[in-house]
Amino acid sequence: MALFTFGTPAQRFAKKFNPLRDTVYDADAMFSGSRMSADLAALELLAESVGADSAELADWLWLQFVVFRKRQLHTEGLPLGLRALALRAAKGGLTPTERYEQHYALGESALEAEDYDTAVEHLQQSAHWAAHEGATLSTEQKLGIREETGYALHEAGRFDQALAHNRQLLADAQSAFGSATDERLSGLINNLAQNAYELGEHAQAQAWLQQRLALGQALQDTDIVLDTLFQLGVLAHETGRPAEARALFQQRVDIARTKDDEDLLEGALATLAEFEEREQQGQPG
Repeated sequence: MALFTFGTPAQRFAKKFNPLRDTVYDADAMFSGSRMSADLAALELLAESVGADSAELADWLWLQFVVFRKRQLHTEGLPLGLRALALRAAKGGLTPTERYEQHYALGESALEAEDYDTAVEHLQQSAHWAAHEGATLSTEQKLGIREETGYALHEAGRFDQALAHNRQLLADAQSAFGSATDERLSGLINNLAQNAYELGEHAQAQAWLQQRLALGQALQDTDIVLDTLFQLGVLAHETGRPAEARALFQQRVDIARTKDDEDLLEGALATLAEFEEREQQGQPG
């Protein structure tokens, strides 16, 4: 007796794949990530049978990437997402919004996988498409993508590129926010200090930290002030200026005393004590 299989490979794939896709993208749905990955894996050969460059295979690769990402299995999922976007880009037809969203997802996953060069590539692409007039992102969101790109450049060890990137981003952010004393600039200025430090430009790193300290003081933001004083103290210690370092760590204690926060004061005192111990032992910071 003959065994008949009804429908084309694409039709059979859709019948099994679409319910899984709908479940994954349903914000209210609950499902087992490992079970979903297994169910999708069972469809791999069927997806491939539709065609090596088919939209079905691209959809299967992307959905498995999305599930792996939800499971925080970034190293496993990233190659699938990269293949999926390559297939989709080759076919064309992606909107600017789809492009920035998919490049951003890959960039974020690459960051988590500590594949920083891949993260740079896709975050840059995301920023490019986010700037397209057809994209629907706020100015702050666009700047956020670029800030993550700077972070990825730094983590990739591309400190000179990170410094140049973040300098331009700071100017653009100040223009967009209409102020040089916006709280949202704090992290970016701190990143510039880190870029300069890794390049051995300690005086420039100190200057960026002083700018961040002034920002925190203008905003009366104790967290920014105390964190920046700490970094300035560590930098002073590491560059052979113990008296300056001691004064900075003592300043943190003095500020903490005015805040009626025992935990804050305890932390500042502990940092000062650790510095004094290191100085007595002649240890670097």
